[in-house]
Amino acid sequence: MGSISIGTLIEGDQIHVISASGHSDTGVFLRFESGFLIWVKSNEGNAVYAFTSLEGINIFKT
Repeated sequence: MGSISIGTLIEGDQIHVISASGHSDTGVFLRFESGFLIWVKSNEGNAVYAFTSLEGINIFKT
């Protein structure tokens, strides 16, 4: 599995995100906007919108 280049994901794709600090999480891709990844992830069983800077992260399609 390799990292994803911008433009190869479509809304609804399952993704795995790894931050520059090594924090890892999974969720559902929504879109890229103004230098941010916008996605939905689970936080203690609740679906939450996440806005993650594209700087220093790796995104993998699962």
